[in-house]
Amino acid sequence: MVVSLLEFCVRSAIDNLQYLSDVGETDIQLLKRILPHCNADQLNHIETSTKGRDLSPITDELWRKCYGRRFGEDAVEMVKERMSSRKCKFKWRQLYQAKVREQDEIQRKGVNRLRELYKEQNSRKFRSIRYSTPKC
Repeated sequence: MVVSLLEFCVRSAIDNLQYLSDVGETDIQLLKRILPHCNADQLNHIETSTKGRDLSPITDELWRKCYGRRFGEDAVEMVKERMSSRKCKFKWRQLYQAKVREQDEIQRKGVNRLRELYKEQNSRKFRSIRYSTPKC
């Protein structure tokens, strides 16, 4: 089977997504074939690295899929309903990043709360051991 040079280049780009950054003026049809193979980190890196070009017409749907994979399709539907009812539109990349920050903050607060509970429990144990030791 003979593979065209174009097909070979697309496959090579897909195989080396971790090395892609600024896609410059790459043809939109090529990007539509390559970028769906990116994970969220790779997609973010490519968009951040690409200067002077808005990739959101290509990547917005990819970010919606990333949002659905990470937070569930119910969360996607809820966001769509909210945007529809408020008659506003946000880019899915922004929504994804905001939700990740929100979840990171929730996780950080949970870890801090657990840390405080362990400290409190350990200090109670220490006090009960200190006061219950017999004197000679």
